Amino acid sequence: MEAGTPWRDLPWRHELWDLVRYYYSLRGKQRDELRSQLIDYGRMSTADNKEFMIGQTTISLFEEYIHARENELENALSKLRSEKNALDFCKKMKIDVGTTRTKNVDHHQSSKALVATVSHIASEVCKSLKFSIDANPQQRCVWCNERGLHVTARNLDGAIPGLANPTVIWEIKEYWGMTLGGSKMSDAVYECNLVGRELREFEERSGLNVKHVVFVDGQDQWAVRKSDLARFLDLMNQGLIDYLFVGVEVETDWEPALKKMLK
Repeated sequence: MEAGTPWRDLPWRHELWDLVRYYYSLRGKQRDELRSQLIDYGRMSTADNKEFMIGQTTISLFEEYIHARENELENALSKLRSEKNALDFCKKMKIDVGTTRTKNVDHHQSSKALVATVSHIASEVCKSLKFSIDANPQQRCVWCNERGLHVTARNLDGAIPGLANPTVIWEIKEYWGMTLGGSKMSDAVYECNLVGRELREFEERSGLNVKHVVFVDGQDQWAVRKSDLARFLDLMNQGLIDYLFVGVEVETDWEPALKKMLK
C-alpha cells in the first residue's frame, strides 16, 4: 500500500497533516465544531480559544482526506489476518516460524509468523538480485556522508544491504494472542513516526533517499485499535512511511514492491 494522489505530491511538512492530527485528537461534537469552523470561517480554534486561519486549499484537501481515510481504513481492516492464517501461509511456503516467549507460561506464546514471512521473502529477493541483507539487526542503522550522520532511534527489523547506509529499512508490528490490543499499539505508531520523521529530516540535509517500510498484522488486535491503524495510514499518506503492508499484502505485494525498490 502506497500513498495515492494528491497526498504523495504534498510535502511531508504540509499543514494538512497537523490539521488531520488535531482533528482526530478530538471527539464527537468537538470534531463537528472544528469542521464547521473550517468550512464557515476558514479557521480553527484550540481548547484555550486561540484561533488560527487555515487556507482554503488546505481545507479542501482536509475534507477530501477524511473521506478517503475512512475508505482506506475499511480496506486495511479487511486485509488483516488471524494468527492461523499467517501460520498456514508459512506452512504452505515452508517458512520456519519462531515464537515470542514470555515468562508467564499461562500467557499466549505468540508466533513470529509475520517476521518470518517478511524475512524469508526479502532474503529470496536479495539472493536473486545479488544484494546483501540484514534480516535480524541487533544494532542501529547508521547513515553517513559528507553532509551528515544519522543513527536510528531504535533497532529496526530489517535493512538492505546492511546496517551501514541502507537503502531499504523496515519495521514489523504483528500482534497475536487471546487478549485484545492495548497501549502497545499506540506505542507502535509512535515508534514508526519517530523513525520516519528523523529519516525524512536527514534525507533533506544529506541528499540520500531511503525507503521506510512498515508491516502490520493481527486481526483481533488491530480490529479493536482502529484509531491506531488509521494513524499508520496517516503516516503513509504524509510520506513518513513509503510502503505500508497490512496483513495479507505481505503475501501478495511485498515481493514485487521490494524488487521495484531495489531495481
